[in-house]
Order: sequence, then structure tokens, then C-alpha cells
Amino acid sequence: MQDKALNQLFIKNRKKLREKIEPGTIVLMFSNDPMRRNGDQFFRFRQDSNMFYMTGIDQPHTILLLSGENEKNDILFLEETTEISRVWEGEKLTPEEGSELSGIENVKSVQSFEKILASQLKTVKTVYFDLPEELSQKESFSQTMRYFKSFRQKFPFHSVKSVRSYLTNLRMIKEPEEIELIRRAIKITEKAFRRAAAAVAPGTNEKEIEALLSYEFTINHTNGHAFDPVVASGSNACVLHYVKNNMEMKDGTMLLMDFGAEYKNYAADISRTLPVSGTFSSRQKDVYLAVLEVMEKAIRNIVPGKTVAEINRQVSEWLIEKHIELGIYKRSDLEAQGKALWKKYFPHGVSHFMGLDVHDCGSIVRELEPGMVLTCEPGIYIAEEGIGVRIEDDILVGKNAPENLSSGIPKSAEEIEDLMH
Repeated sequence: MQDKALNQLFIKNRKKLREKIEPGTIVLMFSNDPMRRNGDQFFRFRQDSNMFYMTGIDQPHTILLLSGENEKNDILFLEETTEISRVWEGEKLTPEEGSELSGIENVKSVQSFEKILASQLKTVKTVYFDLPEELSQKESFSQTMRYFKSFRQKFPFHSVKSVRSYLTNLRMIKEPEEIELIRRAIKITEKAFRRAAAAVAPGTNEKEIEALLSYEFTINHTNGHAFDPVVASGSNACVLHYVKNNMEMKDGTMLLMDFGAEYKNYAADISRTLPVSGTFSSRQKDVYLAVLEVMEKAIRNIVPGKTVAEINRQVSEWLIEKHIELGIYKRSDLEAQGKALWKKYFPHGVSHFMGLDVHDCGSIVRELEPGMVLTCEPGIYIAEEGIGVRIEDDILVGKNAPENLSSGIPKSAEEIEDLMH
């Protein structure tokens, strides 16, 4: 899907937001800032997800003025290319390119923003900002918060409101174009998994596997990793956010990979667990099949009307039964120690929303609706045995039955062993 073909998505997104806000108002949204890494070096730019959702513009120093009345009154403000920036950073988007990408007809220089806003405020009494429900100190560093504080001083008699809750609710239900981008991210993630799985062997370093994932993401023109990848062998797999990825893989251990490509700002999020030697031991296979069985039941529960909280409770019960079957602890131990015991072997939730952010907008108590995309990721972690198994797929909530968007990525024990051999 070409970027320019996506502008209908952003037009739809703005229309949906316009229907939520009051007439006679405007919405101001700001891009992310470039993030300094050290010295005069910056991290690779990543656009604010709500700004991208509204405009498709993926460069800093961008402002959207969205009219509560009519799309013809929307204005996109872009940074102009200067002689210096052309030499050091290359060309910025032209007004024509910005209009084609976003579907906004009126594109102005960001330098004209203050003058145009002052003119708009003569007839507008309420301004929406993309503000969090609770303001925190870290938010003050964002361009949105910096301008919001300045705005309150300059225009003390204007009413201000937050548009964040509207955007959160809108982003939970994916448009067909968004689902297609997620499918593409998952397909590239599958390619990376197959390449990496073929290289897993005793003596190989986790970092080499991470490099293969990164290579596949790069040659398929993604933004890179949607999040820091976990490539965790042996007992490292029992550390949920292990990202050092620098240990040599040992014979007889397993490798847990949690990773996903980001394609046009949309994330995939997949976990697979493999035997480093290419063949599961009897114990490893028992644990693996226990997780897989719970996963398959959990996926069938990702349907309209259910909530993530309900699914979590059900999966926890199923996993507790598996813990007891596997001899990790006895039922009498569970009765004595309760949640603290089973949580030791399954410390995380089984599902989260995903989309523009890998942990996307969503509430665990909101009933699921068609068009939502969630992960399903049960796991069992037995640190004392050096075993950590997590299997994760990306699931689209359908009208009647869920669709596993990542069903093409091998996950049965037989498929995994065949792939590695």
C-alpha cells in the first residue's frame, strides 16, 4: 500500500473526530520533537501516534489545526526547507506532498501558525488539545504541553478541552487500511522469524539472532523494530523484558523471541519459543504444549462482548491447572499461598491492544468489538528449571469469530522442529 493511497484513511479519521467535538471549536495537534541521543546526535524520529493517525505526516515541526465545522477549514502546518537544512537534512515535505499524503487541501508554513491561529481565535472560544487525562511532569517536555502552557498565558479567556479520550476510542477500532498495514507488518515479521529460526544453534549468540531479525526488517523497508526485541535463551526467558540479547545459546536450552516489525508506523508483536538444539526435550515439550493448548482456547474467547479482564481471569485458571499437571506445585500449595504462587509462573496479562503503538489504546474492561486487534500471549516461566515459554499471536476481533492474523507463523511443536531442521 503506497503512502499516498493512505490519505483516505486520514480523511476518515479526521471526519470521525470532527463528529465527536463541538461545532465552533478547533483542535490543535503537534508532532513529536526530535529526541537528542547524545552530543549533536539524535535518535531516529518517530511521529506521535495521534498526529500520524490524523495526518499521515511523519516529520517533526508539524502542526494540525482541525476545524470543528468543515474539513475545508483544516490547516496543516509544515516546516519549510531552508538552504542549511537542505544540505544537512535533505528536503522537507513540500506543501503539495503534505497535501497529497494527508488529504488536507490547505497547507501552510509552520512559521505562519501563530498569525493564523490568532485570526482563528477571534471567532472560536474553545480549543481542544491532545492532553493526557492526568498531566504529569514528563508531559511538560512535549511540544503539545509546551504550547498548551504558552496558550493559557496568551489566551486566558479561551476554554480548553482535551481530545485524547476521543482519539483513544477511535483508535481502538481499526479501519480496513489499518488492518492491512498490520497484516503487512506481521508478514514481514514472519519472514524474519523463518530466517532467524534457521540460524538458532548451540554456540550462537543471541545478538546474532537479533541481527537477522533487524536485517529482514531493513530489507523489507520497515521502520525497524516496533519495540526492543527480546531474544532470550535459557533462564533469560524468565525475564519478561530481557533486551541485552548478548548471551551464547547453550545446548539443551530454549530460546524465547518476542519481536515485531513496525510497518508505516503500525506494529506486529509475535512471540515464539524454540529448542536451541532443534528438538524439544520431553520436559520442554510438555511445557510448550501446555502453553499452546491454553493459547488455542484463549484465542477462541477473543470475541465481541468479552473483555480483556475476563479473558485474563479465564486464562489464569487454565494455566493454574497446567501448572499443577506439570508438577510445578501442588493444589495444596496453591490453597496455602494463593495468587502469589501462580503469579510467579505467569506474571503478565494474556492480551493487550495493538496498532500504531505496540501497546495500543484500549481498556481491559471495555467489551471487545469487531475491528479491534489484540495479542494473545500465554506463558509459563519456571526459573528454577531455566525454562521460559511464551507463544504470542495477533488477533483481529471479527463479527462472529476471531481471525488469527499471524496464523502463518509456525508454532506447533512439529512445525518448529521441522523449520529448524
